[in-house]
Amino acid sequence: MPKTQGVAAVQRALAILDTFAGAGSRSLADIAKITGLAKPTVMRSLVSLDEAGYVVRLSDGRYALGAKTFQLGTTYRANFNLEQHVLPVLQRLSQQTLESSAFHVRERDSRLCLFRVDSPQLVRDVARLTNLAPLDLTSTGQVLRMARWADRIDDGVQVFVSSGIYDAVTASLSTAVFGHDRALVGAMTVSGPVERIRRADLGALAARLTDASHQLSLVLGAPLPREVGAPRIISLPSAETALPEPPSI
Repeated sequence: MPKTQGVAAVQRALAILDTFAGAGSRSLADIAKITGLAKPTVMRSLVSLDEAGYVVRLSDGRYALGAKTFQLGTTYRANFNLEQHVLPVLQRLSQQTLESSAFHVRERDSRLCLFRVDSPQLVRDVARLTNLAPLDLTSTGQVLRMARWADRIDDGVQVFVSSGIYDAVTASLSTAVFGHDRALVGAMTVSGPVERIRRADLGALAARLTDASHQLSLVLGAPLPREVGAPRIISLPSAETALPEPPSI
């Protein structure tokens, strides 16, 4: 089925609204430069957006978001359900990797597993929801302790790897999920038996994980590019020695 084309006028209006993200106000010249649209085209869209209450023209001739956008934002926040966004991502991730996936948040000096999807395989790691665990040296603990927006932008997508820390037979990979304010929302983790998560598999697992975390970050409003960057794997101290080598053929 061919991809449905959007309405050009609507796409232009949305592109104009996007220019106000992180900015208090914009001039007509600013908006035209950022969007690449001609000034007359921008002006016509701004007139329509002003009439509908989505932008307002200030006394100095600049433009700012109008009350209608605040109303939409308030409605969105009131009805936002993290579970309905996180669980489908975790379900797809577990289907792709055949391992367990989870989403943790930080609670002071502890980590809390809010959502989890178990591996479809019979041999798998088992964990219970709502149990607080320390911010330990597991990959999840390190993401919640160390991940920063600046690192994500400057150094690429960090994926922490640990093995044999939470228990002797489990290995995991974790990466950060960010939100609209560039703050860390939580850690997304793939975990499984150490004999399945081998060094040779880390690249493919990390790619699946970073893609899932990137898509969720976009849904949560993080100002990230649409395309996900290559993962940068960070092996925690035990990972170098605890992950078994693939069997020789």
